[in-house]
Amino acid sequence: MVHTRSSVTVTESWAGTEEKSFGVVRQYRQLVPLSNTAVRSVRGVPLRSLTPTTVPPPAPISSVMHRETIEQRAKAIETAVSPTPSRCPVAKDFQQARAHHPVLASTGCTRDFCQAGRAVHTGEARVGENRAIEIVEKEAKGFLEELHREHFFPTDEAFTSRLSGALAEIRSTACEGFIRESRQHGTIGGNWDQTPAEIEFGIRRAWRNARKCIMRSHSDELKLCDMRNTTTSTEMAGELLQNMCEAFNGGNVVPTVFLLPARKANSRGPMIWNHQVLEFAGYQMEDGSILGDPVSVELTKAIIDLGWEPPSPRTRWDLLPLVVMADNDIPAMVEVPSPLRDLIHIRHPRYSNEFKELDLRWVSVPALTRLGFDIGGMQYTAAPFIGWFMDAEIGVRDLADTFRYNALPDVVRALGLLNGKDGGAGADLEDLPEYERLAVLSHAQTELTYAVHWSYQQAKVSMSDTLTASIKWCQYDDEFKAKHGFRLPADPYWLAPPQGSIVPVWHRGGAPNYQPKPMISKHVQDPLKAWAREKPDDFVATRHRIVARVRLKRPRVQVRSTTNDDFRNTCNDHTVRDLPASQHQTLNESPIHALRTALENDKAAVDRTRLSMSLYFCSAGTLAEKTATKLYDRLSDLSKSIPGVSVCSGIKPLNQLNPSTVISSELVLAVVSSTGQGEVPTNG
Repeated sequence: MVHTRSSVTVTESWAGTEEKSFGVVRQYRQLVPLSNTAVRSVRGVPLRSLTPTTVPPPAPISSVMHRETIEQRAKAIETAVSPTPSRCPVAKDFQQARAHHPVLASTGCTRDFCQAGRAVHTGEARVGENRAIEIVEKEAKGFLEELHREHFFPTDEAFTSRLSGALAEIRSTACEGFIRESRQHGTIGGNWDQTPAEIEFGIRRAWRNARKCIMRSHSDELKLCDMRNTTTSTEMAGELLQNMCEAFNGGNVVPTVFLLPARKANSRGPMIWNHQVLEFAGYQMEDGSILGDPVSVELTKAIIDLGWEPPSPRTRWDLLPLVVMADNDIPAMVEVPSPLRDLIHIRHPRYSNEFKELDLRWVSVPALTRLGFDIGGMQYTAAPFIGWFMDAEIGVRDLADTFRYNALPDVVRALGLLNGKDGGAGADLEDLPEYERLAVLSHAQTELTYAVHWSYQQAKVSMSDTLTASIKWCQYDDEFKAKHGFRLPADPYWLAPPQGSIVPVWHRGGAPNYQPKPMISKHVQDPLKAWAREKPDDFVATRHRIVARVRLKRPRVQVRSTTNDDFRNTCNDHTVRDLPASQHQTLNESPIHALRTALENDKAAVDRTRLSMSLYFCSAGTLAEKTATKLYDRLSDLSKSIPGVSVCSGIKPLNQLNPSTVISSELVLAVVSSTGQGEVPTNG
């Protein structure tokens, strides 16, 4: 019988009890007869045996789980799947990830249907629904075990006591109800009271696990604003905006989650109507056109029906009031106060008059409100969080998308980008050949994105650029893999930048795409539809339902730190510019000059000791690494002219420095930068 070597692809889905929570494709090579059209086994393992039941469940943790335990679990998973070790790097990633994360949520993909190319996946985990008590207990246990692995508890006894207490609370608050996942009535898991420290750990891990976000290198900087003591809609709305003004921090944003009370069994939990705290109104005009943001038309109508009176005259930059809806309470509206309502006017340093005429604007910060946190079996259905924009979010998407503000045709005309095309200045963009139209629109998009970033810098409001965010993510993911043996979850559809392959992350993708808990997720209900069902028959919309003003307290602590971009801008705008031109070279050369002088003055000592130099960097951004690279190049050139001096090969992150290995004849140089509000970066 003639044989040929063929590639057999087997798809394995894993999720403990959920088949579709984790997909990974593994390639196997084996000799298969040409006439054989049905493959019954892979490397001697029957296909029917490749099921979640063959994988041993994670053992309970009674002591700190060290790396050896993680590797043993990964090995057990590999052995159960195939007795011969796989050479597929994706499969290796899966084994390590599954060993570290005993609780995985569904990504929405199945054996037969991959949703990697969709913006929103059906079947993804949501908050706001009842769960069986066994599921809640499992997730609470998994979360506390993760805390224990991170040395959160001082002793094994403290961990055991905390776990017992949490399970007791879940059982004591359990009740009967309808479970959406099983579509049956059963015992619903109750709640357990998490401490602020536990929640802060949970929200940071949830952000780190957010496979659609490229800014996760800042997850350890995330702060918690605990608002679980608020009970009414009015109280929640007022306190939320008060605390958000403090987190805005004069433009140097402190990334913060504002946590409202957790959902209870058989309830929807607190909800916020707005998609973001700062959101523009969208008005449906009589002629069918839309004034403002088209995505807000339905929300704007609902808020007007609730009693809001839009400003007169209406504009395309009208901010909607915030609408919060507590459990068992009617919604409350509150107008957004300054400084949050102060908009950023988009200007361009080279096209000042043109952009002034365009009159484009945007809000200062993103503050998502329709996402919740799923932490250890607890569902926080309303947990707005504030951060900062990436320039492409505004310049490429919000202002440029055809179904949003569709600003690119106006930018093309204002900047005269059609001049020189067929038809001259009066040429119509739509009449151009497609390749010409793409080139013109791409030019307009680039200038608009540049104007966005420049305008936020001038306003001194935190912002990241696409290239920096991409570099930081790749660095963060690489460091995570070097430490843990597998990559972080990543959804290529969301992480791939709109600028395409010139940005490094475009070439990576997720390896593999999985979803651990804790996690950030959407609510299972739409708040507008929930209110339509709950609205009392005698409800009358009235202007008096709006809390007209939020009284801003004096911030308790006004923290100000300097980001890498701020540092670079400060140096460029002040340090160098304020010096005479003759001193610029001296400023840039002084460290090298001083080192050269010291070495040349003590050549005898150098000859005796043979000095070696090592360079390290520490930064959450790119500036420290770039500076260290330049310093390394200069020192390498310098060392060639001084006998006895050598420079170790390349630069390294500071966390790779082992002080115990440093010898007396070694000079260690470090370029360091703090992150957030003065914290040490992960590579420090």
